[in-house]
Amino acid sequence: MGSEEGSALRMRPGTEMPFNRGEELQKLDVRRQRINLWVIGLAILGVAVAILENELLWHNRNIPVMSFQIIKLFNSGITIFLFYMILQYYAVEFELLEVSGKTVMGTSYLQAFILSGLFKPFCIEVLVVMIHPLPFVNYMVHVWGLDTYCAYSSDGFIAVFMMLRLYTYTPRIIAEASGLRNEKTRLIGLMNNVDISYHFIGKAMLRDSLQTLLYLFAMSVLTLAYAMLVFERPIGPDTNLDLMENSVWLIIITMTTVGYGDIYPQTPMGRQVAVIAALLAVVLVALAVGAVTDRLTLSRDESKVLEFIENIRAKQDRKILAAKMLQHGWRAYHSQRAKMDHPHRQKIKDSESGVPENSILNEPLFYKAALHYAQMRAESVDGISTDVALTEIGRASCRERV
Repeated sequence: MGSEEGSALRMRPGTEMPFNRGEELQKLDVRRQRINLWVIGLAILGVAVAILENELLWHNRNIPVMSFQIIKLFNSGITIFLFYMILQYYAVEFELLEVSGKTVMGTSYLQAFILSGLFKPFCIEVLVVMIHPLPFVNYMVHVWGLDTYCAYSSDGFIAVFMMLRLYTYTPRIIAEASGLRNEKTRLIGLMNNVDISYHFIGKAMLRDSLQTLLYLFAMSVLTLAYAMLVFERPIGPDTNLDLMENSVWLIIITMTTVGYGDIYPQTPMGRQVAVIAALLAVVLVALAVGAVTDRLTLSRDESKVLEFIENIRAKQDRKILAAKMLQHGWRAYHSQRAKMDHPHRQKIKDSESGVPENSILNEPLFYKAALHYAQMRAESVDGISTDVALTEIGRASCRERV
């Protein structure tokens, strides 16, 4: 086998069959993307089913019936399938690391998986997705505080915490939508000692994409508004937050730091949601300011062009001021010539003011125009960097002096 083929083809671990590492990584990455889409879709579907069951239970006055139990059974099936797909996803991720040569050799599969750094995110993800309303399990959660008593159904409480799935899978959603995590980008990152992880892609998209910030803001508003709705409506007619539109209004006003005070939470859990919204808004506003500032910052070439345009404009202004100065100077000269026709009266003025009789500075309009022109000349910038390609006319105009 030739040297080029030997660099591309290697022996598959545990077999005597050669394989192409690049093709193997590409196949695994396609499989990972497909499984990842399944995981994200099942996680969102589980949240939607839990919210549907909770709303039906609320409108039935928190009285569970068999149809609600069937919905929860369906949600449990989704969760089990989701857990299976998560296992498949991390198995593919570990295989990608194994093919890339980033795993510890000579150990068991479990030990190599733990040492690969995938064990911790796997455990966190499993704990998050296992939160779901269990079938035939219904109880009330009692909360006291702020001179109020609230009783929440367990399904409503769990439905709110199930929305943690959306925040858990947000980095994956951003990465899959950006298309920045594939076999080619992984190779480029490997060559530059950079891990093309969800964290890296998330930072890049939050810095460069306003659409990503809008998605995060919309998701935060909707999830926190629903949590506010669930936690506030049990107190009955004493609140206006039993409507989704009012909860959305409150969250938006809180996150934008406006705070009209026309609507506010009255329960302890509702106020905790408002605090989370305020803290989350600090992060989102900081990210938005950075993204907008970065987009409004001019590049080096744009700055040079703008400087050239401002120089042309300043030159035109200097021409106008020079013309005005000459105009007022000519009028002052004629005024001085007219005063020469009355020598007796001029000598009296010269003796009082101490200014020579042939000085045109006695004319205030000429003095003001000359002063203004001198100030503009002092503030003007002579020339422009040759880094910007200019036309012959532009070069000639830059060399002119007023």
